Amino acid sequence: MKEAVSGHSYQRYFKIITIFSLLIVFLGFKPALSMDMTRVQAIADKLEGLTGRHVKIAVENYDKPDAYLHPMGYIVITNGLMNFFEDDAEMAFVIGHEWAHVIKGHYKDGQDILGISKETSISDKLKKEMEADAYSLDFIKTAGYEPSASLKVLAGLRQIMGQNGMGYSSSLQERMHALKELLN
Repeated sequence: MKEAVSGHSYQRYFKIITIFSLLIVFLGFKPALSMDMTRVQAIADKLEGLTGRHVKIAVENYDKPDAYLHPMGYIVITNGLMNFFEDDAEMAFVIGHEWAHVIKGHYKDGQDILGISKETSISDKLKKEMEADAYSLDFIKTAGYEPSASLKVLAGLRQIMGQNGMGYSSSLQERMHALKELLN
């Protein structure tokens, strides 16, 4: 009986290593191993305590600032966004936002790729982004982070999008307006 359990544990360990290897080699992801990721994981652990659900995070080696929920259930944060954060409250807002998509059931069967910096013009997607923003705002307040960090994140993303020739972001502006209402 012990051999079967050990064999099962070994197979599970092998599958996890294989998945991480594929993520690293083919998709440019890296698991949470860097010093920055130590901070990110500490924030995720704090938010996990509020939800009772495990948050898995990976970093994508990509310069564009973004975070999104991967179909495998990971929150993916790009290097570009990691460099964008000024404090833990901003990072907590982004993690909370992406995790809110999971909790609220926004992401089902790979139908929508929802992310913190995604332009959304379809009202249903915009509503989901706003709902995730509001839920994350509650997360970070409860966890003891500064709620105004939510506005800093969205304003910063809007500014970056304008600098990169991506144009004015009306959906980010609408989301900021909704957050301001919640903060008042």
